[in-house]
Formats: sequence, structure tokens, C-alpha cells
Amino acid sequence: MVDGSLSQEEIDALLQGADDFSAPAAEVPSDLAGGALAQDMSPTEREQVADILSQAMNAGTQGLGMILSRNIKLGQAYIESKDQASVERDVQAMVGLTQTLSGGLSGVIGLYIPAPDAARIAAIVMGNEDTVNPDAGLDSAQSATIKESLGPMLFTMASQISARVGTPVTPMPVEVRAPGEAMPLRDATILKVQIPFTVEGGIDSRMSLVLPMAMGAEIINKTRMQAQGAAGGGMDASGMMPQQPSGPQPGQAGIKDVSFPSLHSSMSGPVQPNMNLLMDVQMTLTVELGRTKMYIKEILGLGEGSIIELEKLAGEPVDLLASGKLIAKGEVVVIDENFGVRVTDIVSPIDRLKNARPE
Repeated sequence: MVDGSLSQEEIDALLQGADDFSAPAAEVPSDLAGGALAQDMSPTEREQVADILSQAMNAGTQGLGMILSRNIKLGQAYIESKDQASVERDVQAMVGLTQTLSGGLSGVIGLYIPAPDAARIAAIVMGNEDTVNPDAGLDSAQSATIKESLGPMLFTMASQISARVGTPVTPMPVEVRAPGEAMPLRDATILKVQIPFTVEGGIDSRMSLVLPMAMGAEIINKTRMQAQGAAGGGMDASGMMPQQPSGPQPGQAGIKDVSFPSLHSSMSGPVQPNMNLLMDVQMTLTVELGRTKMYIKEILGLGEGSIIELEKLAGEPVDLLASGKLIAKGEVVVIDENFGVRVTDIVSPIDRLKNARPE
């Protein structure tokens, strides 16, 4: 065509060529079509979230170690982002403890542990570790035990996170979710933090913390604000902390050192304490017959007529304690229908110092 216009056949050919260069929607990678995690949080920020949660969980495991009377160690945390369906598939065979947070942070955070390991932990607390079947599932008693023993970990973690972000966080009661039960998180993108943990005595497992992406970003933002506030008012335009001028400022008087006159004591020798000042102080005197340790299930099983065996032998002297400190030993006597103690041995001051424990 000499006039510069295009025929209909040429226009159709150009349109067909444009269609050949366009990619169908189905060819977009699935990991990019679901969300924009890289735009919301950088890998460094996600690692910071994992570090904060790992430190908070480490504080919570100290209480669990006391309940189990065993050492608990946590490994290196690993964080990843997933959609809700993927996370639900990952935790389908796990026992979950979920807690809703409000106040400075809002959302639901979950702690998931493989069901066999949760059964072992419950068995240790209940005292039937040798007879438990980890693959039999959890009954109501085991679920209640898991809630009472692992639930405080979430409360401790919420308290640690609250201190880290510098704002009050209100944790709601913990809920236990059986394997296969749907988790309450309903967010497009979820952060999943896996933390290996071992319990002395044969448990080598991995716990999973799940929380919304928005909560993770909120933790990072408030942690930065807390750090800037603690630094004393922020930074200047160059990104450096402003330097405070030294020396007297205009309009201020010069600063001089203060000189105090020397003090001379007119007393010679050490001051003798006046014990008469302590004579009217009252102290609690306790007679201890003996002690023992029992499992929680044994204590709950106590009733009228139950007999508790103590660590002391029959006829062995009882302990006499003043404000919780052992000061003497004696034997039990009866005086006019009242019990009494006849002192048979006084603990020496050296032994008292050896037995003294810091408060």
C-alpha cells in the first residue's frame, strides 16, 4: 500500500503476533501468585522475628523443665512463609495450643507439637511414662495435662514479646486443638517458625510456631520504635545519633567540683552491736516432721484415710526451723494434750551458714 494505511489482513496478522507474545495466567509461578511476601517482609526481618520468638520460647521452656524435672534444650529456629492451606497440612498430625493476643499486638498465635511427643510429655507429668502408648491418641485427661503444662509457655512468650516491643500485650486463655482440627488462623500469608527441642530422657522433636504475617511485621516495627526510643530521641538526617555539646553552654554558669570537708570519727575501735534492739522481734518457729515428693496424679488421688510415707525414719529427730532456717533438732513430746518438742541438739553456727540458701 502506497498511501501508508494497513489492510485488514495486515491488522489481523499484527494482532495474532501480539497474542503469541502474551503469557497465559496459568503460567505464573504459584509461589509468586499467592502473595507478595518479599514486598511485605525482607528475609532479614523474618530472621529477626524468628530470633525474637525463639528467645521468648526459650524463657517459656524453663517453666516446662521445672514441671517435668528434666532439662529442655532448643535448637536453631527456621522460619518460612506459607499460605493457610499449606500450614494446615503441615500441622494436621500435631497437637496445637492456640492463644489470641490483644492490645499492643493483635491476632492468633499457635504452638504445634507432634501428637506422639505431646503424649510422652503428658505421660511424664502424669507419672505413667512407662505404660503410655504414643500412637493411641490423647484422651481428655492427657489433653488437660498438655494444657496445664504447655499453656504457661505461651503466656510467658506473650510476656517476653510484650517487653520486647515495649507495649502491653493481653493474652487470652489457651485452647487445645486435637490433630486434624482446623486452626483458627485465617490469613493469606502465615509465618511458620520451626524450633527443634529435646527433652532429657528420649524426646527429640520439633515444635512449630505459627502467626499471621501482619503480626510478624508489627513485632518488627514496634521493636524498632522501642530501640529508637531507648536510644534517646532518634537520629539525625545522616542516620547518626546527635552528639551532645560538651562544656558549659551560653547562659550557664561554669561547673566546678564540689569539695567536702574530711570527716573524722571520734570513736575508736569497731562499733559493738546492741542485741537488745532485736529482742522484741517476732519470728516464726516451725517443727518439720518430714518431707516427700509425689506426682500430681498421686496428690489428686489423696483422700480420707490416705497414708503418706515421709523420708524420715521412725524415731528420728524432727527439725526445728526459725523463719525457714534449721536451728535445732528434737523429739516430739505431749504436754497436757498438746504436742511439744524437746530440743536434743543445737545446730552450730558454722552448719547454719552451710545450710543457708540465698533468698
